[in-house]
Amino acid sequence: MIQRIQTVYWFLAALMACMMLPFEWMQLIVADGDYSFAASGISKVAGNASEPIVNGIPLIIYIIAVALLNLVIIFLYKKRVLQARLTTIAILLSIGLYAVIALYRYMSFTADVISSNLNYPLLFPLVCLFFDYLAQRSVIKDEIKVRSLDRIR
Repeated sequence: MIQRIQTVYWFLAALMACMMLPFEWMQLIVADGDYSFAASGISKVAGNASEPIVNGIPLIIYIIAVALLNLVIIFLYKKRVLQARLTTIAILLSIGLYAVIALYRYMSFTADVISSNLNYPLLFPLVCLFFDYLAQRSVIKDEIKVRSLDRIR
């Protein structure tokens, strides 16, 4: 289980998903003030205090689901085909995370946004997607190798 390189890839993908939780994703400058968008939701920034505007609990659940899926895949090491399929689902969930973030941002503010400053945690789902792709490629190589050895016997 641990000797396989895809285990490292899945662990890094889960780590990248979890790294999205504590950081601010973007700052929105709107006509009526400044807003902060993070996993906890969208909140209005006023000095040192921030007032929550949009709840982010569905975002937090979605991110934790992506991380847990990557961790669960690690322990299915005897079922390589299932690992490949679940990794495809993890890739789709990572892509879907961008859609959910965009939905939150555009449903909260329609035309009032003057400027959006994106922060580096928005790259984490892309890195997660890359690690999932590498893991899936390694699982497929392992499966091809096992099937070729079964054919020789």
